[in-house]
Amino acid sequence: MKWQIAIDGPSGAGKSTIAKLLANKLGIEYLDTGAMYRACTVKALRLGINLEDENEYRFLEDTSIEFRNHEIYLDGENVAEAIRSLEVTNNVSLVCHFGYVREKMVELQRKMGESISIIMDGRDIGTVVLPNANLKIFLTADLAERAKRRMLEREEKGQNTQTLEETMEEMSTRDYKDSHREIAPLCKADDAIEIDTTNLSISEVVEKITSLVNERGFKMEENKNVEMSVAEEQVEATQNEEELEEKAEEAMEAPAENEEASEETSEEGTETQEENSVKALQLVKVVVLEVLPASKEVKKGDKVVRPAKEERLLVQLENGQEGLLSRADLVDVNEDEELADQFMEGDELEAIVKKVFPDGGKVLLSQTLLEKRNSLKQFEEAVANHEVLKAKVVKAIQVGLVLDHEGYTCLLPSTQITDKEADLASFVKQEIEVVPIRVDYNHIRLIVSQTVADAIKNKQEKNDFISSIKEGDVFDGTVKNITSYGAFVELGHGVEGLLHISEIDHNRVNKVEKVLNTGDPVKVQVIKVDTHRINLSRKALIPNYWKDYIDATEVGATVKGIASDINNAGVVVDLTEHVQGFLPKSEVSWEKDANIEDLVSKGSEVETKVIELDLNKKRIILSLKQLSANPWTDANFQIGASVTGTIVKILSEGFKVNVNGLSGYLPKGNVPKDTALLEGQEVTGKVRAFEPERTRLIITLREDAEKTAPKADKKEFSKYMKNDKVTSTFGDFLNLDDYKNLK
Repeated sequence: MKWQIAIDGPSGAGKSTIAKLLANKLGIEYLDTGAMYRACTVKALRLGINLEDENEYRFLEDTSIEFRNHEIYLDGENVAEAIRSLEVTNNVSLVCHFGYVREKMVELQRKMGESISIIMDGRDIGTVVLPNANLKIFLTADLAERAKRRMLEREEKGQNTQTLEETMEEMSTRDYKDSHREIAPLCKADDAIEIDTTNLSISEVVEKITSLVNERGFKMEENKNVEMSVAEEQVEATQNEEELEEKAEEAMEAPAENEEASEETSEEGTETQEENSVKALQLVKVVVLEVLPASKEVKKGDKVVRPAKEERLLVQLENGQEGLLSRADLVDVNEDEELADQFMEGDELEAIVKKVFPDGGKVLLSQTLLEKRNSLKQFEEAVANHEVLKAKVVKAIQVGLVLDHEGYTCLLPSTQITDKEADLASFVKQEIEVVPIRVDYNHIRLIVSQTVADAIKNKQEKNDFISSIKEGDVFDGTVKNITSYGAFVELGHGVEGLLHISEIDHNRVNKVEKVLNTGDPVKVQVIKVDTHRINLSRKALIPNYWKDYIDATEVGATVKGIASDINNAGVVVDLTEHVQGFLPKSEVSWEKDANIEDLVSKGSEVETKVIELDLNKKRIILSLKQLSANPWTDANFQIGASVTGTIVKILSEGFKVNVNGLSGYLPKGNVPKDTALLEGQEVTGKVRAFEPERTRLIITLREDAEKTAPKADKKEFSKYMKNDKVTSTFGDFLNLDDYKNLK
């Protein structure tokens, strides 16, 4: 029966300490769920994401969190110390309250607790993670006591920088956040037993919970006080080890000697050996009864009835059974001496039961197997360090593969084979890489894993690949995941880098999905490499047309372009295929409020002067009027003076007249009746008004012009201005969608 114990309670109540001690005492696994959320917070802080944006936690899709020897590993890194920092403590409640984060963590926690007995502690274990736990405990303590415990814990780690009052305030705030969060708040399960630890020692709390466990019929599992490696946990989680070994017993037995029994008898013995007083591969002590001499083979005609036998020792086991030790199964025996000269009656020896026969007769023993069993200790370090070994596949059996590594038998369970769909028989005679995950002394073999070996190999390749990456490297990557702040791009060997949204394009990108989608190939350049992440850039590989153009151009330079758009604010000028400049209306002519289309037509080539360059804003401001001097500066006309000009445009209320390069206005009211004027016609009149600062020149053709009221002139000029004047400014143009989308 798999047992589940849930321990909940506020921060500082002693949950983790009690849970760890209970796990060791009861021989079951401990899982610190709080540490998992802290690990998530560590990664979030390292990535520099917006902690308040739930969408930015999608990095959990490719994040590994696991426990090894009661310590937590984040993406293969031991973060047992990092998760206890003050910065993590102050932010973990914020991280915990997101539904997506809790969903991913609970999913992982439940998976870990599916197939083994386990203790979990946290703030919602009994209510959310393990609602059907066999025993639910809610630990609590008063605030001051919990704060003292937290301060002591930090002092021991050299982290404490707060007073008792500050720590109490911190924990009080944490309690409020935990109990008021929308998702899975801290609360006591209805069937949980509350234990106040304020005035109890750690051992008293452990004993109290142990009594509750025993009252509910918990039976301590054997061999669980020894911490299991991660790899062994994988085996336990996928298949009951005892059942696996039971099925593999026959295939894993040491080869039997052809001794006083036929093949049929040997098979029968395998099936019924549990009924005998000793079992195969059992360690026994024996006493030498006598040395049996070698015998010759016995023939009947040409057929061998009984094969020859070497010298053997006849021994007696402690249960009274007799056994045989052949010379080949003895150690430290001189080959050039007879056994009678090396052993005598009464000698005591240790040996392994090699074969048991069902008829209750003699058993076959071996000292060489005992020596091999003892030599298995050399692999303990290989197990602890996850050392990769090479082994040759000997045979396929029902539950996996039997391998040989330098004379040592190995069992590779099918659950630990990388290709789950592969035909096991196809592996025979192949040499493969495996990792020993447990030394099986009882069966004198190693339990090995190919999946762990591949994981280690992949991790090493990944680490080697990461160490080879340097700034400036270019990769053809694949978009693996998209977030609001960018895209994660796989570069190879499972290594991903962050392509921040600001590095996607030279033009502003408001939404990643408008440029990239999951699965898209993308060429990127490495712009930064540190311990925790690789920063990438796509725009670094895209021609920066604006930068190139601006770098090659100076303010004051004369440039040519095509007028691609004319609007109320000015003219958009295509300087190159990818770069545009803007000619504001105010820079088209020295004449104030001139009609742009009188001077520039759409699609025509226009020569202008650069008056502003701004790469950050991608702005190039141009001027047409500054290519020539201001004609109004030196102009001087006296009112009433006679002037000659050319009509350049007929307007609704008058005529536009060019007078010595100045744009003048001839109101219709100042033209004699029955006088018809045409564009291009030269006219001679008198100056009616001249204001150079306003670029205003009004002329008249009437002889009685001096009798015309000045107000009439102003009225006529106002009509002219009203018809031609545009009030839009360059600022208005900057808000136009067309300009925003300029490339």
